[in-house]
Amino acid sequence: MSSVVPWDGTYRIQNVAYPEQKIGLRYHDIIVAGRHEDTADPRIDWEIKAISVGDDSKITITSGSRFIGADSEKVVYNNTPYEWGLSYRDVGRWAIRDTASGLLLYLPDNKNGTEVQLTRDGAGEVLYWRFIPIRPPSN
Repeated sequence: MSSVVPWDGTYRIQNVAYPEQKIGLRYHDIIVAGRHEDTADPRIDWEIKAISVGDDSKITITSGSRFIGADSEKVVYNNTPYEWGLSYRDVGRWAIRDTASGLLLYLPDNKNGTEVQLTRDGAGEVLYWRFIPIRPPSN
């Protein structure tokens, strides 16, 4: 049974294992997780666009004209459009997969400012994410 990809729109992406941690930026190009609400410029609102829906769902994750992507099995933030695979795992739990390597986006620990990384499936709750809606799509 497949589930619909989150609706297009603006979201905060929250880790399931560490719910206080949300994906954000450090130094404008390193993807980290943290309690970004405490910063003056949190940069944690991400535009999600569904590219395909179904058993092989894909999304893009952007802020302005830049994308979160993967390059050489590392999470990057740049101008290159990048499609992530998205799998519904349980209520409020999504796995975000690098389509090239098959690795999953995960958060290694709950320390503020930890860099978001890629891992194999089976890492547990640290590789599941929630999409917290901020506003509907701007199209």
